[in-house]
Amino acid sequence: MSKLYNTQQNFASSFNKFLKDYVPFIRKTQLNILPHIIWGMINAESAVATDIAKHLKGFDFDNVQFDSKVKRIRRFFNNNLFDPINFYDYIIKHVIANYKKKHKDNRVHIIFDHMFSHDNYTVFMISMRIGNQGIPLWFRCFKGKPSDAYQESLIFEGLDYVINLFDKSFKLIFLADRWFNSVNIMKFIDSAGYTFCLRLKKNIKVFIYDKKEGHKIWKWLDEIPNYEWHSVCYDDILLTDDKYSCKLVYSKRNGTNDPWIIATNGDYKHTIIDYGYRFGGIETLFKNQKSNGFYIESINNATEKSFTTMYTLVCTAILFLTILGCDYSKNTKCYKSTKIETHKTYKKKGKIRVMSLFQTGLTLFKMAINSFKYIRIPFRFILYDI
Repeated sequence: MSKLYNTQQNFASSFNKFLKDYVPFIRKTQLNILPHIIWGMINAESAVATDIAKHLKGFDFDNVQFDSKVKRIRRFFNNNLFDPINFYDYIIKHVIANYKKKHKDNRVHIIFDHMFSHDNYTVFMISMRIGNQGIPLWFRCFKGKPSDAYQESLIFEGLDYVINLFDKSFKLIFLADRWFNSVNIMKFIDSAGYTFCLRLKKNIKVFIYDKKEGHKIWKWLDEIPNYEWHSVCYDDILLTDDKYSCKLVYSKRNGTNDPWIIATNGDYKHTIIDYGYRFGGIETLFKNQKSNGFYIESINNATEKSFTTMYTLVCTAILFLTILGCDYSKNTKCYKSTKIETHKTYKKKGKIRVMSLFQTGLTLFKMAINSFKYIRIPFRFILYDI
């Protein structure tokens, strides 16, 4: 009889071992079902309990009615004894502590933004760029669109957590869109000794040198000189009534009405390139949570506690699959018999990645589960820089 590799029970046992080693607070009753839920999530590509239940077999699920499986999953999501934030905290600390960086400059791009699941839920997320996409570092979930999701105190809490997550050898570069054009956020990052590249709205006044006047005057951002075909860099401008001193990069390409106006305290020669990583570092992550992965928007009537648990497990699954995609890209000798077309070669452009790290990990996982051929699925949660 041929042997099946990477079965649900294999997955659960390996994941159990990792959790016992690195998440010490987790209860045995939680260990009995949590890995199976994540297995079901990945196979179903959904965070909905009914979709997950369809993929749960073996262990003590075979002789259980479908409705009973769904109830068990929902009970776990609503279990007040399970702390999802603490759970993810242990995992991400292990991942970052063992991060295998490749670039000698130690630059790490950190992105923060809000994610909305229709009008039902709001998430404030901080992510880290890996390749052309991101992994979740820190997040908080809210039901609806409460004011608490937008407080600067919440942003500072997340930024402080991430800063302490990395040792001082890393050069953190924080990226954010126009909603976060706050001088207080700039001061917070600057005082910690790191770089920010924050996009500004055009309705902000700056104190800037004017050639005609021969001295500095107040101007709206859309009034300062700019060019259509290249960026303009301004050193030592004063921002808002606080007169916060920083650098400004104005990029208005091809006559767009929506230029990039970016405030930074770093080297403005790299500002446009750095800010360009924002999309891949967080928007692709949100896409993986939604239409490209786990369809988190299908959840519409869960409590805040239940949604937070579901969202945490989705983030855990995305982290696991992205790490798996990185492992496939890094340790190619271990996957000689498994071919996935992750890149294409073009005459003019050269070698271009056509499959994201997340999709690479998901494809590899789907190929490996219940396979008659052994395919490596590591559970060490070791992240490689790509």
